[in-house]
Amino acid sequence: MRTRATHLINASLDRLVRPEIHSVHRSWPAFRLCGYVGFVAGVVLAEVLAVALGRSSWVMSAIVATAVLTLLSLVMTVKIVTGEEQLTYYRDVIAVMLVTRALLWLLDRPALPYLDFTILGLGLFLACGRVGCLMVGCCHGRPYAWGVSYRLEHIAAGFPSYLADVRLFPIQALESLWVLVIVIEGTVLVLAGYPPGTALTWYVVTYCVGRFGFEFMRGDPGRRYVWGFSEAQWTSALLVCALSGAELAGLLPFHWWHTTAAIALVCTLAAVGSGRRLRRTPKHQLLHPRHIKEVAEVIKAVSRSVAISSDTFNPRRDALPIHIGCTSLGVQVSGGHLSGIDGSSHHYALSNRAGNMTRDAAQTLARLILQLQRASGRSEIIGGGRGVFHLLYTMV
Repeated sequence: MRTRATHLINASLDRLVRPEIHSVHRSWPAFRLCGYVGFVAGVVLAEVLAVALGRSSWVMSAIVATAVLTLLSLVMTVKIVTGEEQLTYYRDVIAVMLVTRALLWLLDRPALPYLDFTILGLGLFLACGRVGCLMVGCCHGRPYAWGVSYRLEHIAAGFPSYLADVRLFPIQALESLWVLVIVIEGTVLVLAGYPPGTALTWYVVTYCVGRFGFEFMRGDPGRRYVWGFSEAQWTSALLVCALSGAELAGLLPFHWWHTTAAIALVCTLAAVGSGRRLRRTPKHQLLHPRHIKEVAEVIKAVSRSVAISSDTFNPRRDALPIHIGCTSLGVQVSGGHLSGIDGSSHHYALSNRAGNMTRDAAQTLARLILQLQRASGRSEIIGGGRGVFHLLYTMV
């Protein structure tokens, strides 16, 4: 039953994702289309809330225009400095909220009600944007037992080729659903007449807590990490702590669970960091997105070498030629394969340059290799001497 449900989820996600959405007359880039839908939905939500609460529609429109100009200016500045067009949610939203606060000060309008409307509109924009990420493969998850896989058409649109056809945890869909629920609850809080600023603090705390956890399943390697935690995780913790401090200072409506969330995030940072240092097997390093990329590239190089030598030097394929690759963590991988009646048998030897490969590390790497190779046949891992482990599996 579980296998059938997994297959159904995988098939549904695979049918959904595509870099372009085709209509009768033309094709639309999926990411851009989701962005347009999210922008319109966010603006409509913010304007409707402003009117419903008796606030100025033209002030809300001025905020929307200012937000668009802020985002465009930020994107252009980053592109000039780095040479790349980057959209970073935390950076962009913080900039928009700060500029919005300054605008409201200049207009001599109460800040908290409009900040409530603005953050909920931005949240709806993000919920749609993450659907766009899912469609094209950006902000993707890590290799997993089930999930979404991306194809050649996604590689042509910029998806990393080393993860083609690999099952990835659909973290974009989970974040989109999380944010949508937050926005719905925040809208209810506004319409129910809760004090101004309640929806703002609700959104920030709940999103940051969720984002902190989601980061453990993010698989895109081109992001900054400090002490093993991503930039987004540090930002999440800092924002919740800052908001809790503002509540304790009387600047925002106080909610005891916001302070609890801040303490929980700080304790989680400390506990996870300490646990990683005490753990004999550094799984967080082995499964770090950058190391996953290295392992995938090593496997690809080893497999290519095996294929060449098998065709050229070993036409009878009566032996397993040895080819070795190494990652930045000192993980050494060698491999070979044989073709038989029952299918293609693959062999990978796993070791560490320092000679201290543990069974736990070998099992972690073996699971990763099986996921990267889309292996669905029989597999086993056998311990050898001097810290060498052997992964054997058959592709039927």
